[in-house]
Amino acid sequence: MRVEVRPAFDEAVMAAELPTRKAAAKLLQLLHSLDLPQLWSHPGLNFEKLHGMIEPASGEQLYSLRLGSAARAIACLRQGPTLVLASLHVQHDKAYRR
Repeated sequence: MRVEVRPAFDEAVMAAELPTRKAAAKLLQLLHSLDLPQLWSHPGLNFEKLHGMIEPASGEQLYSLRLGSAARAIACLRQGPTLVLASLHVQHDKAYRR
């Protein structure tokens, strides 16, 4: 799978604590090794559609991925398939706020 990283995601990772940075690096490695069906079914990622939430710039559906016990990555899927990592939220509950 192709993975794109948006500047907001990258900046949030660099500002996060070391365990979150390590988890982000591990996530990127894992995502590069998966295809789309594996992404949907991977038990550790908990990849899920965020109903009613779309990315303002592109109008694409947003999804959530687990990045550790507390952190979530927000992403969108493009044709190809390409997973675009749009943002990182180190507090799980804040990831779901609009």
